[in-house]
Amino acid sequence: MRIEKINDKDFDFIYSQMQENFILDEIRDKPQAYEVLSDNSYSIYNIIENDIKVGFISTWSFNDFLFVEHFVIYKKYRKNGYGSKALSLIKDKNKLVVLEVEMPTTEIATNRINFYKSNGFICNDYDYMQPSYRKGGSEVPLILMSTLKIANIENVVKSIYKKVYKK
Repeated sequence: MRIEKINDKDFDFIYSQMQENFILDEIRDKPQAYEVLSDNSYSIYNIIENDIKVGFISTWSFNDFLFVEHFVIYKKYRKNGYGSKALSLIKDKNKLVVLEVEMPTTEIATNRINFYKSNGFICNDYDYMQPSYRKGGSEVPLILMSTLKIANIENVVKSIYKKVYKK
């Protein structure tokens, strides 16, 4: 398995997958999503297994951590271990990896949390609200998970809010 930065021709398909896999308040509108590609600290990678694109992962690089913004294994490739393999590639390159997950109010959300736990992530005890990407959108209560306990979580949250959500 490998990950490769996307090119412009991949963007439309990946954006459609964002729309399919996340609620509206968890993604930018399409022009904003395309515009953010020019930020040097932001990357979207195709997840490739045997030359087949099986998913994507978008990340923000910070001095002290890597923030995973969106992570999707496409539906027809799920349950094959590709998600765990992709996370191990990301984790191998970064000491602290941080991501957001939905509250465990549905079976899917609970399964997602358990998936990340099985891949070495822990839940941080912090009341975290994801700002909406959209003007007039709603905040989303989420859980911050990470590969290590976040020592100075307020600074990590401030960094994410400022760079990712422009808040």
